[in-house]
Amino acid sequence: MSVTNKIKVQWEFDIETNEELQSRLGLTEGEVADMMGDDHDAQKLHSLCCNATGVPQHVDLDLFFDNPHTVSEYQISDALSDEYGWLVADWYYVQERENPTS
Repeated sequence: MSVTNKIKVQWEFDIETNEELQSRLGLTEGEVADMMGDDHDAQKLHSLCCNATGVPQHVDLDLFFDNPHTVSEYQISDALSDEYGWLVADWYYVQERENPTS
């Protein structure tokens, strides 16, 4: 099995202090704080932020690099931030695939 080049990205939306994004989502600061206090709700909030800003939750690194496994984590985060306009809080590879056998 080999790792694909698809990653899941956790963007740094700063939703707790980003009043414009809170407004776009129709949420108050208190509602955001409540959601951030629960892991499931925090992930749901992250998805809402992605949808509202047009930022993907999953990215295929093959779109950015010829061989993503040869570049540093910093280079990947920097390329994603440059492309999508948000800082990257974290990212990780999300799936594996079987190599076809002859």
